[in-house]
Amino acid sequence: MNKLILIVLISMTTIILSAQELTEAIWLTGEENTKIETYQKDGMWFGKIISSDNQKAKIGTDILQDFKLMDGMWKGKLYAAKKDKMLDAVIDPKKDELHIEVSAGIFKKQIHWEREKD
Repeated sequence: MNKLILIVLISMTTIILSAQELTEAIWLTGEENTKIETYQKDGMWFGKIISSDNQKAKIGTDILQDFKLMDGMWKGKLYAAKKDKMLDAVIDPKKDELHIEVSAGIFKKQIHWEREKD
């Protein structure tokens, strides 16, 4: 019986951990047809603008930078174009969505991006 419980716990942990992995994908921000491509470099995750209807958007710019898994959360920086600065952010990846919490001092904002469908 103890072995069965252990197997179930290990299986559940594996499912939970795999659901929280960042992956290489293209994400739709929901603003001005902007698309972000996530990729891994030097053990960290980044996200660059690959297309946008916003003429001010700089294609190729990394707006997600230095994301790494710390204390069970993906922490890094997100570029806020309106403020022209990098802000602390935490990504909670889901199957087809990225839930991003951006922090500027005591203020926090939630952003949701959807994975582009093939």
